[in-house]
Amino acid sequence: MIEQAIAANPMVPSFHNNLGNALRAQGALEPAARAFEQALRLNPNHGDAHHGLGTVRIAQGELEKAAMAFRRALALQPNHPDALAGLGTVLVRQGRNDEAVAALRAAVAARPHDPAILNNLGNALRATRNPRGAEEAYRRALQASPQAADSAYNLALLLFERDAAEEAASLCRRAIQSKPGSADPYVLLAAILRDQGQATEAQAVCDQALHLFPDSAGARLGIAIGSVPLFVRTAQESAAAPQAFARATDELASWALPDTARLGPAVGSAQPFYLAYRPFDVTEPLARYGDLMSKAAHEYFRPGSDLGKRPEGRDRLRLVVVSAQVREHPVWEMILRGIVAELDPAVFELMIFHTGAQIDGETDWARSRADRFLQGPMPLAAWIDAVTEARPDILFFPEIGMDAATTALAALRLAPLQVAAWGHPITSGLPTIDLYMSGDLIEPADGDRHYREQLVRLPGTGVCTQPPSKAVEAWGDPGRQPGTVRFALCHQSTKFDPGDDALIVEIARRVGRCEMWLVASRKHRWASEAVSDRLARALRAGGIDPSQVLRQVPWLAPDAFAGFLEAMDVYLDCPSFSGYTTAHGALARGLPLITLEGQFMRQRLAAGLLRQIGITDTIASSRADYVDKAVAAAESCRAGEGAAGWRSRIRAAALLADGNREAVRAFAAALIEAFGNRP
Repeated sequence: MIEQAIAANPMVPSFHNNLGNALRAQGALEPAARAFEQALRLNPNHGDAHHGLGTVRIAQGELEKAAMAFRRALALQPNHPDALAGLGTVLVRQGRNDEAVAALRAAVAARPHDPAILNNLGNALRATRNPRGAEEAYRRALQASPQAADSAYNLALLLFERDAAEEAASLCRRAIQSKPGSADPYVLLAAILRDQGQATEAQAVCDQALHLFPDSAGARLGIAIGSVPLFVRTAQESAAAPQAFARATDELASWALPDTARLGPAVGSAQPFYLAYRPFDVTEPLARYGDLMSKAAHEYFRPGSDLGKRPEGRDRLRLVVVSAQVREHPVWEMILRGIVAELDPAVFELMIFHTGAQIDGETDWARSRADRFLQGPMPLAAWIDAVTEARPDILFFPEIGMDAATTALAALRLAPLQVAAWGHPITSGLPTIDLYMSGDLIEPADGDRHYREQLVRLPGTGVCTQPPSKAVEAWGDPGRQPGTVRFALCHQSTKFDPGDDALIVEIARRVGRCEMWLVASRKHRWASEAVSDRLARALRAGGIDPSQVLRQVPWLAPDAFAGFLEAMDVYLDCPSFSGYTTAHGALARGLPLITLEGQFMRQRLAAGLLRQIGITDTIASSRADYVDKAVAAAESCRAGEGAAGWRSRIRAAALLADGNREAVRAFAAALIEAFGNRP
């Protein structure tokens, strides 16, 4: 009907504007753009047509053209709420978050109960690291429109990141009931359910999403990642995980063919992080998965073909560090901080791209050390643009597998040399990562075969750390019977493999009067209860009353955790997935550390620390030896003054764990050599 009106009188601008709106609603974007442009040829001051053209350009991904259209609308009508909202949306996608907040606040002032504008304001506030402001905006949007699926989803995402899983799941279900236009609430709900140990329910939600949205890459990837159990209850379940993941990867690849690009939007959104917690060689399935993710990312994002070539004419090598953990976090404290502190600025131009939202004093310190510092969160496309603009010689990922943006960037070829380190102590599996930085003391002789990347063995444990804080908060010690030995099993619950339960039972049986102390997970409390229940069953089966042996303390802040370690007698490292940060802290407290040096690097971290400080008599060579050494340590602790002397010796030796500047020098030399050898 509008076209009939235009045929009768083609000189009316509003006719063409209305046609643009109708075509846009049908998804005919380019014809809609031509209609809006015709309206503007007839009347360059038609504000609604400028706004309409901006909305089309957003949908087409042409953000600069969209921003220009919205600004022209605002020049004609400064308080145009739709144009302000549109401009704010563009600015969020461009990573210009402060400007976005200003535009969207103005839009809210003009239209205070518009749920779409409030939702976009929440997105902008979240991007400016104002989670409380974002939460308020999302809740206002839901008050204005209880069926606002986008706001329910975004608030759920915010709360899930804050570990408020129950309300987040409720909001996802609310969004689903509102019949959302995408599978996103289903995918998020499935992730929440998996995180809460409800794997079967998560699978059902993904199946429901695929029934409604068959082309949802997020739901397809969610099913593949769901094949990796976060927590296992039996040895059989643990052993089955690698092959289950390999089959899920094959199914995901079959779905993606022939157009692998359709998997691209989901790359990095979910990762097989917990596959590393299974004590088997998972290099091959991770390499197959890495090939698929890299292919999908390249076909979808299509980065420039010259980004992998060496730039010319620089005085220094440009090193871009990409991490979401530039803050108080084990990856920062163990891996990255020493590099930032010790890298020679005469040789390296250091840029730090902090993809995460959390900041603290360590973030500020890192900012002061970098030639350029870029803070997230930002949309992935904005991160790709930022890396592309920086044109790094070397991209360095201290870990790959903990953060969506980091993982997606690592899957692309954006620099001539791309490097990972053991912040996540397993191969990335990606064909785009050239080097893997590890340590000579934590790698087995045949460690090279466990990596897709070229393995680089740096001196010692491969890192340059600082001594742990000396602050100790007295732990509320519940008291114990004389002669009782306290063992600390203070690992994340997901690290305890069922195959190792028998070791704990045998140690308790042979030591006699003892306490096995677990520390509850801050996030996965259900897993803490599950591992406690599993150990209790194993103790009962071994003829031991678990109520006399098993103890659990709630999650502790660092100073309180230091006090807890002071009250323990022996630290039992986890055989299937060794600890480094906790072992580092335990040694600083002088705590005897029993560890079993396994066949994979992730099973040798504590042993590497012990070798670095010159205390090797508590490194076990077999499972039987692990039990023997734990029993011997318990007997020494009962010896009174002898135990005190042992702890003093360990505390003094622990100083050798830190300040390994040679590792940073070797890291720099390896980068220089590898970059020089790139074509």
